[in-house]
Amino acid sequence: MLIGILLNRVTWEVKQIIEELEKRNIKYKLLNNQKIYFKLTKEKDLLDDFSIILERSLSFFRGLYSAAILETKGYKVINNYECINLTGNKLLTSLKLIENDIPTPLTCIAYKDETAIEAIEQIVNYPTIIKPLVGSWGRLIAKLDNYNSAMSILEAREAMGNVLQKIFYLQKNLISSNSEAPTDLRIFVVGDKCIAAMGRYNPEKDFRSNIAIGGTAKPVEITEEMEKLSLQASKAVKGEIVGVDLMEDNGKLSVIEVNGTPQFKGVATATKINIATEIVDYIIENYH
Repeated sequence: MLIGILLNRVTWEVKQIIEELEKRNIKYKLLNNQKIYFKLTKEKDLLDDFSIILERSLSFFRGLYSAAILETKGYKVINNYECINLTGNKLLTSLKLIENDIPTPLTCIAYKDETAIEAIEQIVNYPTIIKPLVGSWGRLIAKLDNYNSAMSILEAREAMGNVLQKIFYLQKNLISSNSEAPTDLRIFVVGDKCIAAMGRYNPEKDFRSNIAIGGTAKPVEITEEMEKLSLQASKAVKGEIVGVDLMEDNGKLSVIEVNGTPQFKGVATATKINIATEIVDYIIENYH
C-alpha cells in the first residue's frame, strides 16, 4: 500500500499522520503541489502507483484543482473534488445543506451594498454576520451591528480587488441561550463515525471562536443530535474526513459550516483523541 499526501506545507496534522504511517510501516510519499506540475491528460502518469491520495493542502485552490486533475487521471483522492469544492465555498455548502433539509442559519446573498442592506434590514436583522465565500480560520468574518458599520464594511469589500469579496454572504447572528455554553461546536467525522468533539469559546474581545485567532476549546460529549446532524452534513457534501461546525439556534443545533480539509490539532489537543490514528485506520479499512 502506498499513500500519497498532497500538501503545500508540512503541518502539525501532516506530521501526526506521517508518524502513524511510519509506526505501521505503511509507505507514503509527500506530493508538494508547489514543486510539481501536472500534464492534463487522462493518463495515470504519476511515477508512483498510489492506493489513495490524501488531500491536505492548506491552499484551497491548489488542493481543489489538484484533486480535479488527479481524479481525471484515475486516482482516488480523499476528500474528493466534489467535497472540496462544496465545503470550500460557504454559499455552495449552504445550498447543499438546504437541499438535504439539514438545519442551517438564515442566510442571504447579495451582490451590491444597497441590496445587502435591504436583506439585512428586511430579513436577517442587526447584528448580521458577514463571511467571505472562500476562507478559513475566521479571517474576514465581521459582525455588522448597525447601518453605519454595515455600510462601512460593505463599501470596503466592494472596493477590494477580489471578486469573491463582492458577493455578500449574510448570516443570522446566533447566540446561545446558555451564557456558559461554548460559542460553537466542532465535530470531527471520519467515514460514518463522529470520532471527537470540542466546544470552542471566543476570546473576551472577539465574537469569533476559531482556535487560530485565540479561541479556546474543551472536550464535549457527542450527543445523539450532534451525531445525527454531523453525519447528515458530511454525507450531503460527499465527505469522508470532515469537520462539522454546529451552533445553537432557538434551542436546537444548526450546521454552520463543513470543512473539507479540516485541521485537527485543536480537537486532538482538547479531547486527547489520536485523530491521525482514526484517519489511518479508515484508509486501511477502505482502500488497502
